[in-house]
Amino acid sequence: MRVVLACTMMMLLLVSGSALFAGIDEADDAFRNGHYIDAYREYRRLADQGDSDAQFKLGEMYYSGNGLPQNYEKAVTWFQKAAENGHVAAQSRLGVAYSLGQGVAQDNRKAIPWLKQAAVEGDSEAQFYLATLYYSGQGIPQDYHEAAKWFRSAAEQGSADAQYRLALSYYRGEGVDKDYMQALAWCEKAANRKHTGAIRLAALIYYYGNGVSQSYKVASEWYRKGAGNNDALAQNYLGEMYRDGLGVPQDYTMAMSLFRKAAMSGNAEAQLNLGLLYFTGAGVDVNLDEAAKWFKLSAEQGYPQAQYALGLAYAGGLGVVYDYDRADFLLRKAQEQGIEEAAAQRKALARDRASGRR
Repeated sequence: MRVVLACTMMMLLLVSGSALFAGIDEADDAFRNGHYIDAYREYRRLADQGDSDAQFKLGEMYYSGNGLPQNYEKAVTWFQKAAENGHVAAQSRLGVAYSLGQGVAQDNRKAIPWLKQAAVEGDSEAQFYLATLYYSGQGIPQDYHEAAKWFRSAAEQGSADAQYRLALSYYRGEGVDKDYMQALAWCEKAANRKHTGAIRLAALIYYYGNGVSQSYKVASEWYRKGAGNNDALAQNYLGEMYRDGLGVPQDYTMAMSLFRKAAMSGNAEAQLNLGLLYFTGAGVDVNLDEAAKWFKLSAEQGYPQAQYALGLAYAGGLGVVYDYDRADFLLRKAQEQGIEEAAAQRKALARDRASGRR
């Protein structure tokens, strides 16, 4: 009987052990099924044994906060271990952590060696971040050719961000010969992934006719795609096209709807545009109070045209109480940011005050 019990206990122990120490695949399954504690325990056991995949995935859990409290410092610790063991994705993540200052002091010079190692091995994330550092000259001499090379490597692997940045390189002629058709082709690839910047750049190419037949209609169609993805910039630009009747029938109601959506998202230009519709009564009853409200919101973000418009409102007591000092302050701010008309308005305001007209 004792022999039978002993054998039974041994079998249970073996079964239990196979569940507890199942390996990386079973840990991955546990993670995918939301059994984070089981996944963590197995990743940690394997990581302590030097398994680079487990070290990386443990770092990912800490980095994302998926299954564990987010902790960049602990994430970097495990990324470092995995990276030193030759794990390419961990090398990339460690480089990104140094570049962004996540869990370590921000240091692009420390980021670059790790990013280079991973980029050479084909990691698209590392290729993209390395390209951005070459482009900006952060931690490494600025080199548009190297930037474009690495943007291309990542773009060819399907990175929408890299596809957009490569399109910009072709659009501006930075590191490659200027080529609007190549820019448009890469825009279209990124736009298929709903990349808002790429959608706006494609619209811009058609708006100005850069290398293509100029077409406000096609530009508006691109902006419509961006607006449908809740891109505030695209909503504002499409609103301007409806306001001005470019590529679409003039429609102030549609313009106001688009401006309002973008303005509610905090877009300063849309806030100004919405205020101007209320100020001028374009497609809506004149409402100076509402105009001043939107001018203020835009001006508070430092938007110079809004500072100018709000300055004029204070100078004329339009939607706000007349306030010379406030008007002059706002007009001066606008003037400092290049609004030439603001200087003349300040002089006129001072003359009116000196003559007693205000």
